[in-house]
Amino acid sequence: AVVSTQSTGVFVGTSEGYIHVFTRDVSVNEWCDNDPLTKKLGNNSICAMLPIGGHMWCSCGCQIFVISPENVTVEHLFSTHNNTSAQVYKMVNSGSGVWLAIRNSPVIRLFHAKTGEHLEDYDISTVVHHLFTGSQNSSRRRRAENVRVTALLASSSTGALWIGTSSGVVVVVPIAKPPVAPKICGPPFLSYMGHYDGVRFLMQAQSRIRKLIEAQSTDQENVYEEITSQVIISCGKGMEDFRDHSTAMMGQSEHILNSSYLIVWHYPVSDENS
Repeated sequence: AVVSTQSTGVFVGTSEGYIHVFTRDVSVNEWCDNDPLTKKLGNNSICAMLPIGGHMWCSCGCQIFVISPENVTVEHLFSTHNNTSAQVYKMVNSGSGVWLAIRNSPVIRLFHAKTGEHLEDYDISTVVHHLFTGSQNSSRRRRAENVRVTALLASSSTGALWIGTSSGVVVVVPIAKPPVAPKICGPPFLSYMGHYDGVRFLMQAQSRIRKLIEAQSTDQENVYEEITSQVIISCGKGMEDFRDHSTAMMGQSEHILNSSYLIVWHYPVSDENS
């Protein structure tokens, strides 16, 4: 099941194509868990839900249903792909656009958040293939053959779309800032640190670090400066440095290759963004 929340209630999507909306009875401050609002959207699983502009975007197969949370009615419906068997399973919002990923595909697609108009496609397979070119590692060559998008994150603080891949590589592409649509506006960046297997998720958080500033003389006291930064976190199996084109990774222990690792990137926040 997929769960998403709004001020009006909790949305639950099921593998049978239903959405259930659980609301709260404010008079007694209790959840109405015995009588949810229910609607069937289709025969495919509800793989992703995203609250946008007071509505809930729900993916069912290759279709997007824009749902009114008050009465669970479909206010807008559009298809995201010519292939009716395609399945939308990741969605992120950035300004006036929504980027989404199709299951088992290297292509992400941008749609307008209000009209559902298709605006742009971006294929990540080329940049991942380029990173692994010349690698002596058979595992990397194999992972470059069938690249898929496995995670998405739109970060306003970094002005970029972060894309996790099935090969363990994290691709970062700059996107335009509001009020224009968040189309890709520059060349991609690749993180040389990645995972041995697919990126499971990407998330953003804020970090505050106290930095010690030592006194310059004996009549002064040490002070601490608080530094704020945005933290981007990826999770996946194992961790490796893609700059190493040798077969050294094959000598890593099973514990390293099979354990889940987090990779953290810090981005300082300027005063105007903090």
